[in-house]
Amino acid sequence: MRRIRKTRSKDGKFRFSRSRFISLIILISVCAFSAWFFYEALYTQATDDWFESQAGISDRVSLPKDDAPHQAAMEWWYYNGHLSSESGKEFSFHYTVFLINNVIHHMVSHASLNDHQTGRHYKAQRRTAGNPSSNKENSFEFIQGDWHMMGGNGNDKLKIITDKFSLDLGLTNTQPPALHGGNGIIPLKDAGDSYYYSRTRMNAAGVIKIGDKTEKVTGISWFDHQWGEFLVGLLKWEWFSLQLDDGADVMIYQLRDKETNEPILYSGSISKHGKTETLLAKDFEVIPGKKWISNQSNIAYPTEWVINIPSKNINLSVKSINESNEFDAMLTTYNIYWEGAIKVQGSHTGQGFMELYYMDKMH
Repeated sequence: MRRIRKTRSKDGKFRFSRSRFISLIILISVCAFSAWFFYEALYTQATDDWFESQAGISDRVSLPKDDAPHQAAMEWWYYNGHLSSESGKEFSFHYTVFLINNVIHHMVSHASLNDHQTGRHYKAQRRTAGNPSSNKENSFEFIQGDWHMMGGNGNDKLKIITDKFSLDLGLTNTQPPALHGGNGIIPLKDAGDSYYYSRTRMNAAGVIKIGDKTEKVTGISWFDHQWGEFLVGLLKWEWFSLQLDDGADVMIYQLRDKETNEPILYSGSISKHGKTETLLAKDFEVIPGKKWISNQSNIAYPTEWVINIPSKNINLSVKSINESNEFDAMLTTYNIYWEGAIKVQGSHTGQGFMELYYMDKMH
């Protein structure tokens, strides 16, 4: 490396030459700008940009190969579940890992646990630079300190440890995966297209801990894996996963334009005994009822809905178990959404989960 030239002045002191001094200032400025750019990209990216990528779909979903991570701009692995303890207590949880591969690669995890006895909603989130997933064939493994999500081919493990709650579960699939859209590809209209499949009934067993109280639990979990090149930031949505007591499992989503609130796409799937059928907009209706308004965000979330699927003689009333289930993810994914367990009544009974993403005030 060349030395920076110094010259001796008449007073005997060493000084940088003018040209070297200017070069040093430019170098410092470039380094400072680079540091600022990477900070902005990693920590202050706007919601739309955080989700942004371009559509590109070619093949149908192939399992267990597609359990593993892909070279997609956006990808997530998502679980929800209903759990019962040996003492008869009821709980529900959700745990999601997002991989984002844009200018900066990073991983985000969201987790929550609901105590149905007390109505307490425990939440936690983490963000890690880079991609800490392991390159394993036909499987996935994500480790963020003492948070673990790993599995493949329907044999999975989840572990979350926080200062307020902990969860350690093993999950086993009980029936064939549901490939949404018929081949595992769903259209998102102007937002692009997405690969998407679910394991709709996974037996869950393990332990949860709230405070200093540990409970052995069993239950049923739902797993989603979705990836592709799409623009989720353009959309609002309502999403439902329903596990009916007669063995049918239903996934329904409604997409709307984020700016105009106009409907873009209604679609879904119904699975039973290993057979999955695609539901189009004409096949069902989803009607909002009572709303809960968040004191924090002032967003109004419908927490009661009517879901009708006439061709299947399904007429359901779904209701949140805990209305106060808003998840403030501004620290990690720069958004706010509602995620929680629901009760299912009507022509069929069962349980499920609901996700509502609006990000602005609804009236």
